[in-house]
Amino acid sequence: MPPSSSSVIWDEKHVKALLGMRRHPLRMIQVEPWQSWIKQRGGVSQVRQALRGSLLSPTQRELLDLILEHPDASVTFFGSKLSVSQSTYFVYLDDLIQTLLLQLNPEAALPAREAALLADASTRPSQSAHRLPAPLTPLIGAEETVAAVVATLQRPGVRLLTLTGPGGVGKTRLSMDVGARLLGNFRDGVFFIPLETLNDPALLIPQIARSLNLEKVGAQSLLDALKASLRERQVLLILDNFEQLIEAGSLVVELLQAAAGLKVLVTSREALNQYGETRFVVPELTRPDPGNLPPLEQLEQWAAVDLFVQRVQALHPTFALNEANKEAVVRICHRLDGLPLAIELAAAQVKHLAPNRVLPHLERGLKSLRDTSRDRPLRQKTLWDAIDWSYQLLPDAEKTLFRQLAVFGREWSLAAAQAVCETTDAQAGLDGLTDKSLARYASQGEDGDTRFQMLQAVREYALDRLEASGERDATQRRHAAYSLGFVEQAERAIGTVEQPGWASRIRQEHENLQIALQWMLDNQQTDMAFNLLGAVWRFWDMLNIWSETRLWMDRALAQGADINSVGRIKTLWGASWLAAHQSDYTAALALAEEGLQLARENGEKPLIGRLLQNVAEGCFRFGDNEQGILLIEESLEILRDLNDQEEIAWALDHLARGLWQRGERARSRQILQESLAIFRRMGHRWAIAASLRHAGRLALEEDDNDFAAGVLTESLEISRQLGAKQRISEILRELALIQWKQNRFDQAQQLLEEGLALAHEIGDRTGEGWALNWLGRLAIERADFALARQLFEKAQQLFEESGELSAISSNLEYFQQLELAENKFKNGAG
Repeated sequence: MPPSSSSVIWDEKHVKALLGMRRHPLRMIQVEPWQSWIKQRGGVSQVRQALRGSLLSPTQRELLDLILEHPDASVTFFGSKLSVSQSTYFVYLDDLIQTLLLQLNPEAALPAREAALLADASTRPSQSAHRLPAPLTPLIGAEETVAAVVATLQRPGVRLLTLTGPGGVGKTRLSMDVGARLLGNFRDGVFFIPLETLNDPALLIPQIARSLNLEKVGAQSLLDALKASLRERQVLLILDNFEQLIEAGSLVVELLQAAAGLKVLVTSREALNQYGETRFVVPELTRPDPGNLPPLEQLEQWAAVDLFVQRVQALHPTFALNEANKEAVVRICHRLDGLPLAIELAAAQVKHLAPNRVLPHLERGLKSLRDTSRDRPLRQKTLWDAIDWSYQLLPDAEKTLFRQLAVFGREWSLAAAQAVCETTDAQAGLDGLTDKSLARYASQGEDGDTRFQMLQAVREYALDRLEASGERDATQRRHAAYSLGFVEQAERAIGTVEQPGWASRIRQEHENLQIALQWMLDNQQTDMAFNLLGAVWRFWDMLNIWSETRLWMDRALAQGADINSVGRIKTLWGASWLAAHQSDYTAALALAEEGLQLARENGEKPLIGRLLQNVAEGCFRFGDNEQGILLIEESLEILRDLNDQEEIAWALDHLARGLWQRGERARSRQILQESLAIFRRMGHRWAIAASLRHAGRLALEEDDNDFAAGVLTESLEISRQLGAKQRISEILRELALIQWKQNRFDQAQQLLEEGLALAHEIGDRTGEGWALNWLGRLAIERADFALARQLFEKAQQLFEESGELSAISSNLEYFQQLELAENKFKNGAG
């Protein structure tokens, strides 16, 4: 009997094989269970056609068509066809694959349109259904353990499961496979969230929110926004390397109490000790008894031996177990307690020594270290000593490089290593460390350069050696200085065609910037932190990293309250804009006023010109339109004296909206076009998209629908390329209004639903509310009054959660319109 739908678990590589993409041959799906699954549905061509008809966004559908028509094309080809960079293409591809996974895996299928609208908006799955890293190597010898963990998590009563065990036993790698196996069990996704570079419990919630593409918008806290987002979703969170955040365990329980469909898998060297926690001790790899050796042909049935052999063969394909080396290999695996990482380190030495010679070196090395190594649990001591043994075999130059690399986060670039570490040839040193499994090639960076990483247990050992060497403070200082220089170089690209590329590089260096900020604040280098935050915040704004950025800014501003530097003024400027983005308008105005006063005291004319715009926006928000216009005009006078073209354009943009509110509509549109022309000359795509959207909104108010549709569509295309999700969601609602005005209700509903899903994905509760509000109005047009009432009620709940008083008032008006429509319909029917 062919397998049922529920027995087939599609993953990324098999979806790519289904699409015929290069390096994913069709033979991957010409085996069971995929072959029978596809045959039941009429063959590959029919399955592909069904995918084309699935609920895809226009961009996803365009990319799918390109892949199916040109399966062997290069990344360059797809990027040129979509008019995006290669890095953006990979983002688009990931979103497409995750959406197709939702279609192919029945447990993750999208609900029907009507059910989706009636359900809480938070139940809608995001386009990116999971965030699981791709393992670099296969999992060896842990199949039964994976199955046991999967079975435990599938039990209804288990919602918090902690995988415990020493570093190097394979908790992280195990959790990745468990997550992949459970993709079909969680409708709204499986998310792997690394925590190893964090040491402040306050960063846990921002890290989880960022991994879920969630940002708070409105009055609620980020924790409350996260609870609301997860409330009705079916999600598995994998929190990796939790041991340094144990104090935050209660926050995990809070999330679980708020979200019945949430489960959490934690990896940690110690349990969280929270109510409801289930613990699973990860076992070491099985290995034979050296005193009772099995026959040669049975040896690789033992997981530890199999791992050792495979890792050696990765370096020496001709290596094989034989009668001469089998005892040495077994003793190595036994001596290292079956810890996978320790075995990998020993296997790396076979490049230089035969197993029979590795064993005596290993024994002597570990014995000599026993008296000096730290007081650690026995299994942790084994791994620590194995790393130390590998370290002691390094040349002095590689030892220094190895120690100093520990200041980096999960990944780093060659250029960063060369700048931060005391080495004349970082490339040669990194090649040597990767050969010995003390570092790994991680990925290709946004700039095309190779990036490197250390496993967490190795990094911890390297940090210990760095501390003992007396080099830690100097190395961390160089790391902080390099990070500051990096973002200051990026800042110079703002307003140029290079800005999106730098935003991608800022994204990939996020953990290193976190580490640098933590060191700066811990070591009272507050003005250095101000300089970094002042330079980076506009990129973090582009990347929707608002809550965490405000957290860093709040800390720096509290710690450096007596500092009157340019960096502090820039931080106040950024904090004001980010607070406004999250609808925290009172805080936004207060921060802007403080920054403006300080800028005036210091005579910082560029910052005076910028902060006047922030204060003016506050005036517009709180109804003092005339004062806002006066402040913008003052800003323009200063900025024109400085010839600051970017800020002149932004000031004109703000002035146009103030004049519009005053009724000077012709002048407003003229000034907005002047602003847009400056941004176009600069090639400032982020600002072009914003300005086009503003022009579209004004045109909508004058019923100039054709012009509005043109500029909003252009803004949408640019915003999609830049990943500006909140703006995309807003534009989709505005384009839906145009369709509505032309009685194209189906097209309007499709745009509103896409905007609704995106608003939910980023945690924009107000945006979700407006989308539901408009969908309710559509329901009135169709005389579906019951649906309209339910949608208005859900919108009202979201507006109340976000504290948007004007939205609450508007929504109440539509309840009244609903009642009028119901009465009119009843009377007409009678």
